[in-house]
Amino acid sequence: MIRVLIFVSVALLVIIGIYLLKKATVFLPLMHNGEPDENKQFLHQFGVFYLILAAMGILVGIFNLKFFSLFYIFSLLVISAVFSVMFAKKIL
Repeated sequence: MIRVLIFVSVALLVIIGIYLLKKATVFLPLMHNGEPDENKQFLHQFGVFYLILAAMGILVGIFNLKFFSLFYIFSLLVISAVFSVMFAKKIL
C-alpha cells in the first residue's frame, strides 16, 4: 500500500514540478510581494525540489524499505508545507 502511495506521489510531483518550471508565469500575477524575477526564481527552485523528490521517490519505491518509505513521505509533506506557507506569504 505504501508503495502505491509513493508511485502516485511521484507522478504528481513530476507533473507539479514540470508545471512550476514551464508555466511559472501563470502564478506570477498572484504574487504581490517581491520582484517578478525573485518570484520566478522561487517557483523554479521549488519545481526543481519537487523533481528531485520525485527521483528519490522512484528509488524508494523500487527498494521498498519501510523506514525509507516513511521518511520519504515525511520529507515530502515537510517540503510541501514549506512551499505552501512561503507561497501564501507571497500572495498575501
